[in-house]
Amino acid sequence: MRGGAVDLRSFVDTRRPKDADVILFAVILVLAGVGIAMSYSASAVYAMKNFGDSYYFLKKQLLWFAAGFALLFVFKEIDYRIYRRHTKLMLLLSLALLVMVFLPGLGHGAKGSMRWLALGPVSFQPSEFVKLFVVIYLAKVFSAEAKEHFVHFLVPVGIVAVIFLLVMLQPDFGTAIDILIVSVLILFISGFPFTYILSLFILSIPMFYLMIYQVDYRKDRIVAYLNPWDYRYGIGYHIIQSFIAFKKGGLIGVGLGNGTQKLSRLPEPHTDFIFAVIAEEAGLLGTVAIVLLYAGVLWRGIAIAAESQDDFGRLLAIGLSLMIVVQAFINLGVVTGALPTKGIPLPFISYGGSSLMANMIAAGILLNISRYSGAMRREMQSFEEVWQ
Repeated sequence: MRGGAVDLRSFVDTRRPKDADVILFAVILVLAGVGIAMSYSASAVYAMKNFGDSYYFLKKQLLWFAAGFALLFVFKEIDYRIYRRHTKLMLLLSLALLVMVFLPGLGHGAKGSMRWLALGPVSFQPSEFVKLFVVIYLAKVFSAEAKEHFVHFLVPVGIVAVIFLLVMLQPDFGTAIDILIVSVLILFISGFPFTYILSLFILSIPMFYLMIYQVDYRKDRIVAYLNPWDYRYGIGYHIIQSFIAFKKGGLIGVGLGNGTQKLSRLPEPHTDFIFAVIAEEAGLLGTVAIVLLYAGVLWRGIAIAAESQDDFGRLLAIGLSLMIVVQAFINLGVVTGALPTKGIPLPFISYGGSSLMANMIAAGILLNISRYSGAMRREMQSFEEVWQ
């Protein structure tokens, strides 16, 4: 009522859920569908050669897809505010999982890395789920703590630093950098002074020097990144093969299943370099479509965050969107030569259960936030229209 004493906001149920963001759901579904098709195309020959079944990886990916979508629907129904009460448990679980990776009988290694936990017949990569826990933790502490006290900056930064170092020890430089970038972006968005972030960057320079230039294989990747053509038969071979895939693909690609770079030329064609397979088989148009889909995830995430009714929901929506999109653009940067080579899957598309499950859970939580975002604003408008 205009000029009246009645405050309509007191009668509005601000927690009444609505339908989830249908655009975000459609984008996730398309990305996962592309992942199924391309993981089969990229792995069929390798699977037949090594397992006698060209559908070997496709069958497993379909199982993970089904399980992942079940998780998405479960987490879509769970009120996101519940996670605020369990961040300490998530942090303890994160630290425990990252330590368990190094325990004999539990940790599972491959290609010089200890990144997986083997629990009976099931193995998974803990760091993929740790990323999710870190985002939830940072969204909680940065939405609750005052920003003027430096200690409120140091405590979460210290916790993220410990997790970063444990992931680095596996070693998994790509995931560690992903966690770091997402954490810094959440820190910036939450409103901490830029001088805090700048001081953190300056203090970390010696650490990154030791981690990169004092480790031979990482130093070699930097050298290959700067000029791969000088090392075309050595450390620059794989990224050049990725360039060739893009060249062969042209505008519209050679057709699904018809690519040749995946045949013993590209490293991990069904996981880390699957975007190069897409470039060859779907061409420039296909790669642009993939980039637009990830841009769509970020767009919807920002829209959901902008309409969130609380700071925790806002930071969580932004953090989950960044968790997906930053990982995607690191992968795209590596495959296109914009970034040094590092192993990191393409969200929803690369073959692998851990990454798919973690990202499906993140998408489910994001969809749940969207069910409450903007509800009060729309209900207020309808109430006021009726009242007037």
